[in-house]
Order: sequence, then C-alpha cells, then structure tokens
Amino acid sequence: MRDESWATGASAALLAAVQGVAAVTEERRGTTLRDTRSIARRLGTSAVALFAQRGFDDVKVSEIAAHAGVTSRTFFRYFPSKETVILDIWDQTNARLMELIETVGQPEAEVLPTLTGAVVTWGREYGDLFTALAPMTEQSETLMAAVNLRAVAWEDHLADALRVRYPELDEMDAKVWSSTTMALIRLSQRNAAAHGLSYAEAAQDVFDRLAALTSRSSSHRITAGSRRPSDIA
Repeated sequence: MRDESWATGASAALLAAVQGVAAVTEERRGTTLRDTRSIARRLGTSAVALFAQRGFDDVKVSEIAAHAGVTSRTFFRYFPSKETVILDIWDQTNARLMELIETVGQPEAEVLPTLTGAVVTWGREYGDLFTALAPMTEQSETLMAAVNLRAVAWEDHLADALRVRYPELDEMDAKVWSSTTMALIRLSQRNAAAHGLSYAEAAQDVFDRLAALTSRSSSHRITAGSRRPSDIA
C-alpha cells in the first residue's frame, strides 16, 4: 500500500486536482474504455506524490510507472511526457478562469472590474493548489519552459472568453487585455510568495494598482488635453 501521508495542505490540493486529469487523458486518447480513467488517476496520483516528495526534476517516468504498478510504456500511452501531468492540471484551472471571465459579476460591468473579479475568485478557489504548483514549476527549467509555452494558448483562450462576454470588444483590444491579465497573474503569484499573501489578496492588490494607474493616466490626459497652447511654455 502506497504511503500518501504527504497529502496535507497544499499537496492535498494537488492530489485532488490530479483526479481531474483522467477526463483530459481520455479526450487526448480518444477512448472511453473502462480502465482509462482508473489508470490515468493512478499515474497522475503517483506522479504528483513523487513530485511533491522529491521535486519534479528528480523523478523519472520509470519511477512514476513503477509507483503506479504499470510500465513506462503504459505511462506514455496516457501522458506524452511527465510535464504533461502538471500541464493538464494547469489547463483545468485555466478553463475555470475562462468560465469566470464569461460569467462573474454584473452583466454591464466594464472589462477591468470583470477581470479583477474573475482572477480574485479564481485565486480564492485554487489558492492551495497554486501554493503547491508554483514552486514546483519554478524549480524546474523544463517544466517552466513547458508552462510558458502553454501560456500562449491560455492567452488566446482568455481573449476568446473576453469576446464572448463583450462581443463588441475589438479583437486586438481583447488580446491586449489577455496579455496584461496573464502578466498580472504572474506578478500576483510572485507577490503572494514574497509577502505571505493569499493568491486572492495578491491578485486584488495588483489589479487595484492597475485600476489606479489607468485612472491617473486618464486624468492626466484630460488635464493635458484641456490646456490651451498658450499655457504650455
């Protein structure tokens, strides 16, 4: 029987999240065979248990497979790489963010308050999971590279979600908002770790700062635009 005493706090959130990769794996394999989800869950659980105990880079696929009671060949039938296990978890959390962007807050809310509400709610829902994922990701160059590459797709999905919520939003404006949001999410995650904040608190802080900056910028443009040429020496 496997020792899963590691599954406390943030790691427990990681264990719970990995249960959802079974559906992603089933879709990727294009099969609904009875054992597909069961094996995917075993592999995912074994992977995150070992990652949490030893660090991502120090775990081999053969060790994950042995821990799950299958072969390495079976592992690769379900996951193209060990990075995919973590990417599948990130994909699930980002799918939830897109859902929040389309639905959170009042229908007439402007873009920035909607994004703020969505990201803060997202941080509240997944704070424990992010506490486990963020350091694991940052400590591995290969995993960080894979996440950064996948983030390009997440930005595109975010822009699409914004245009569902705001059909009148220009396509390029949606991309500007999505790129800005992803940058603020990364900043929130770093600030949460650096200052002992929850992810929701850190997200609220950085989005409030953006709102203040854009407000001051708008006021400056109005003031500058209202000056007469003779007022400017």
